[in-house]
Amino acid sequence: MKQDPIGGSVANALNDLTRRFADNDLFVIRDLDIEEGRPTASFAYLRTIVDEKNLNRELVGVLSDGHKYEEGRKDAFYIEFMNRLGSAKQLRHMEEVEQFISAAGVVFFIEGRFMAYGIVMPGYETRAIEEPKIEVNVRGPREGFTEDIQKNLSMVYRRLKTSELKSVPFQIGRQSQTTVMVLYLKNRVDEPVLAEVLKRLRDVQMNVLIDSAQLEEWIQDSKYSPFAQILNTERPDRIASALNHGKTAILIDGSPNALIAPSLFTDFLHPSEDLYERFYFANFLRMLRLITLIISLFGPSLYIALTTFHLEMIPTPLMLAFLSSKAGIPFPTFIEALIMEIAFEILREASLRLPRVLGQSVSIVGALIIGETAVDAGVVSRPMVIVVAMTGIASFTIPQFSTAISLRLLRFPLMFTTAVTGVFGLSLGMFVIFLHLCSLKSFGKPYVPLFDGREWRKVIENYVLLPIQHRNIQSSGSNRRDDETG
Repeated sequence: MKQDPIGGSVANALNDLTRRFADNDLFVIRDLDIEEGRPTASFAYLRTIVDEKNLNRELVGVLSDGHKYEEGRKDAFYIEFMNRLGSAKQLRHMEEVEQFISAAGVVFFIEGRFMAYGIVMPGYETRAIEEPKIEVNVRGPREGFTEDIQKNLSMVYRRLKTSELKSVPFQIGRQSQTTVMVLYLKNRVDEPVLAEVLKRLRDVQMNVLIDSAQLEEWIQDSKYSPFAQILNTERPDRIASALNHGKTAILIDGSPNALIAPSLFTDFLHPSEDLYERFYFANFLRMLRLITLIISLFGPSLYIALTTFHLEMIPTPLMLAFLSSKAGIPFPTFIEALIMEIAFEILREASLRLPRVLGQSVSIVGALIIGETAVDAGVVSRPMVIVVAMTGIASFTIPQFSTAISLRLLRFPLMFTTAVTGVFGLSLGMFVIFLHLCSLKSFGKPYVPLFDGREWRKVIENYVLLPIQHRNIQSSGSNRRDDETG
């Protein structure tokens, strides 16, 4: 793309900027020195996004003294002052000037200079560092990412105090020019994966990048898979742990969620809190989450299959209880499950959109009232209410919201195939989902490393032995080494 160089005339540069920012009431030009009716030293910025108080205090007051100097000394005074600031950036094209001003910058022009000087002076407020809202831990750090990428970078660099931590900047979005940073540890990172991450980011073509979800959808391997292949997190401690395991992290300005690549399916089932618990308790919770995953995905389908096609598989006392509760219900089991699942999803969505206090009341009271009323009206049976409630509660134990949504989505086609063919349809659905998971990749790495011994070894080390710290204390007591597998 052809770029317009900055000429030596301040008036021409300001006229070009005025044309670019036409019909923008926030655009401001201030002249510091005027000779023969023409500006020889001026600066431009956008009010509201620039800290004008700081601008007047740090720059205008000092630079306005330039008119006191003799003709040959004015420009030297301005240049010396700008260089003394240290943070001044030299801009050589008008496109750079336009982008710099749009990014809360102040651009300074000097007559006869074929470049401009830019200083970033943001005047907008950013959210303070708070505890994460989604990834809540009982034990562990309480810091969460904000929408300010500089704050997010500082939280990561504070945890990894090493020169091996590298960062690669990107500007993505033709209109938004959003800053994206790729972080990795030079001595840990998988070089082919890093090269693939950088390549995909360079190939991103979009007008506006607002949140990490947009970038995640663009760079993931399989865009049509219901399963997320890139882990997102709002915790800097999880980013630090992922970098230590050779992964790369992607931070987006304006988004409180960072991306981790590559990601395995097991990454989506383990919260960062597992790092801070004793290994036997952490592994027990991981097995419990695996059980709840199976319940969340296959619970209603299994109940439909047993009560519709395979009553002989149910113990007689339990079968009689099911049949007695089913008496008088006008709908087949599949329709019962469909009604209750849709009602549960509506209540869950309503509780998210309402104010927090009111949403909790609606979700709890609504579920109790609707469930009890449906049973009393003879629309659904009591066992079906229990099954749907257990399925919904089980889905809440999945740490990653994207994975929980995938399981909720896949539950409906599984219910349909089971209602048509019984356990055979359920087995077929399980096989298709498992085959799809094994076919997925995350930046060239297997999503489910079923047949890769090296990947399985990494999974066992990172997700089974991770909380265990092996400490070898030499007999002399002088050389103590902590060899952490996590």
